[in-house]
Amino acid sequence: METKKTTTSSPKENVITLRDIVELFLNNWYWFAASAVACVAMAWIYLSATPPLYQRTAVMLVKGDSQNSQNDISAMWEVSGGLGGSGVENEVYILRSYQILNDVVQRLHLDVDYTIRDGLRRDNLFGDLPFEVRFLDIYPGFTELTVSIINEKGVRISQLEIDGNAPSYEQVVAFNDTLSTPAGRILVLPHAESIPHYQGKEIRVTRSDLESATNAVMARIQTSALASQSTLVNIICQDVNIARADAILTSILQVYNETIVEDKNRIASNTARFIDERIVIISRELGDVENKLTTFKQEHRIVDINSNANLYLQEGSKAKEESIQLEAQLNVVEFVKNYVTDKTRSSDLIPNVSGVGDVGVQSQIESYNEMMLQRNRLVTNSGENNPVVQNMNRNLDAMRKTIAGSIDNYVRTIRLRLQNARKVENKVNQNIENIPQQEKYALDVMRQQSIKETLYTYLLQKREETAMQLAVTEANIRVVEAPFGSRLPVAPKRMMILLAALVTGLVIPFVYFRLREFWNTGVRGRKDVEDMTTLPVLGEIPARKEGMGDGQIVVSENKNDRITEAFRLLRANLDFMNKGAKVLMFTSTMAGEGKTFVSRNLAVILAGTGKKVVLVDTDIRKRTQSKLSGAKCKEGVSTFLSGIYTDISELIIPAQLHPNVDVLPAGSIPPNPAELLMSDRLELLIAELKKHYDYIILDNVPALVVADASIVNRVAEITMYVIREGILDRRYLTELERLHREKKFNNMCVVLNDVKDKGKRYGYGYGYGYGYGYGYGYYTEDGGRKRKHVSSRSSLLKRLFNKKRI
Repeated sequence: METKKTTTSSPKENVITLRDIVELFLNNWYWFAASAVACVAMAWIYLSATPPLYQRTAVMLVKGDSQNSQNDISAMWEVSGGLGGSGVENEVYILRSYQILNDVVQRLHLDVDYTIRDGLRRDNLFGDLPFEVRFLDIYPGFTELTVSIINEKGVRISQLEIDGNAPSYEQVVAFNDTLSTPAGRILVLPHAESIPHYQGKEIRVTRSDLESATNAVMARIQTSALASQSTLVNIICQDVNIARADAILTSILQVYNETIVEDKNRIASNTARFIDERIVIISRELGDVENKLTTFKQEHRIVDINSNANLYLQEGSKAKEESIQLEAQLNVVEFVKNYVTDKTRSSDLIPNVSGVGDVGVQSQIESYNEMMLQRNRLVTNSGENNPVVQNMNRNLDAMRKTIAGSIDNYVRTIRLRLQNARKVENKVNQNIENIPQQEKYALDVMRQQSIKETLYTYLLQKREETAMQLAVTEANIRVVEAPFGSRLPVAPKRMMILLAALVTGLVIPFVYFRLREFWNTGVRGRKDVEDMTTLPVLGEIPARKEGMGDGQIVVSENKNDRITEAFRLLRANLDFMNKGAKVLMFTSTMAGEGKTFVSRNLAVILAGTGKKVVLVDTDIRKRTQSKLSGAKCKEGVSTFLSGIYTDISELIIPAQLHPNVDVLPAGSIPPNPAELLMSDRLELLIAELKKHYDYIILDNVPALVVADASIVNRVAEITMYVIREGILDRRYLTELERLHREKKFNNMCVVLNDVKDKGKRYGYGYGYGYGYGYGYGYYTEDGGRKRKHVSSRSSLLKRLFNKKRI
């Protein structure tokens, strides 16, 4: 058996040219125009229904504390990851914290919203309100109601909704009167200057819970440092109402400032409380010493100290004075040390008493208190489990231990100095050993009295200083820029949205037509045939009018319409292809592609030149040509091939379609059509016909359905393969190319049938990739298709991006 090598046409790359796109727009301009108008109209409706969004900005400066020096502990804290310097990063977060914004919402009553209808959208009202609605009871749920101003004395409340439930409710209430509603008691307070402007208009009042209102404000607030090393903080608020945005920014700065002042006052208050406690203790001790001295003098009847003692006291006066001061300092320092080491007060601020003479210890206490305040603020906003808070707790413990160690060092220093002073004092005491014991006791009591008086006076002075600090405390921030910004909205961007709508309106039909082409697997025109095969296209027959059957003759010698001219062009191309060819065989892939229609009309157009033409119905299975010719007899091709008839003239129906066109019917349906067509009498039949006719047109069966076409083709000189546009799956074209390459049919060429007018097509350019499978079907007697097509379609994404065709 001879093995023939199967070849396939090389796939051509799909290239969409600018011309293809322009043709798509021109052929379907009305769809693009309608889509663009619709999208722009929807964009306009969206812009009309969407309130404009404005952006306002405020800038503040975070000032450092000039009194706080960078000591070793604070520097070590920065290196270990704590917040150093002014802590701008913390302030950026705190400004947008829930606690701050919740206070803002409550101050400005932002949980109650007022809107009024303005065309397609609802505008938000703030500040210049005709009235204020106060909800006096506990929040029942998301509440909405409509308030209409009747006159200067009252309003009408209607359309009440609570969490989506809308009970039937309408009530008239006077200003400043309390009204009981399903949402609780309501009080409407008038703003007389604005009432006339809103009289007769409906204002929608919406009440939400504080948490939702706070979260809504938080979503519109942005805070950031202007630069990485800058202490300037930028606060941005976006809102549909400029006045409300300015009020929110102003209120944020006020609440934040008050919070800072409150934190600083807490330190001063703790210090004042500590001083008051010490004053009470020292006052009691001083009273005890004075009573003790008075009792001693009364018991021993002493009025004045012996003048001799003054001589000795002069020598040690300097040492005594130093001893008194050192003991006072030691007393204060030991108290502070006990306060620091007291575990029950580990979360309290350390009193910063300036009586501690060591500057380093004072600076460490101030740094510790600042860190404790920052830690307490973070705990309030984020809880104890925050990693930053836990890190700060460890740093605070380390700092408290360091402070205790520093105080211990300072205590040792004071005690050493006190020891030296007492040595001098003891030397003086040796000189007065002859003074009576009574006088010596009196001097000791007087010395204790002097110490207590000095400490008492010192504490009174510090209490006044602390009270003054409480009176003049200021925050460590300064407003650099009050709320400002453009009065032009930042959103929605009208031109951008309209332009996007216009582009979308043009893209939608473009994508639609593109997808339509991807999903259309039928042959779409000449370009598909030329791209996927090397077959010559002999002609393109325009689409027929609706209702015209395959048997209708649409051409005439006197017509000059498009379809007639198409058949004339087909006739001319036929002569150019193989001049002198007489036997033309018509076939197709499947029934219903119009091979009978093309063959009948081509016969008429050939006969119009004076040529004798015979139409031979070699489709002896279906006999379509014979039925259209009205042949009811059973004589024809099959009876001639079987040898029943030998005279062809007895079988031919003369002048059937044209005076020069005869028809040779198929005859009766034999039990073995293929074997009958393989008979040598077929060559005899064609030879006899050539003697009497210029053209012999063989109307055959579909080539890929049964083998009859390939059998009959041995007598054909030109094989005219009819392809109906939109009917044949273009994936079958590879099979046609294989037949052509293997020369299964003689002089194979293509006739495109039912070609749509270019202006009526929805597509442009052909040749997209796919995966395929074949499925053969069955057909009705009149050529109507009942084909079940089985194929493996590629996904839409593959169709969109595939550039090659199999």
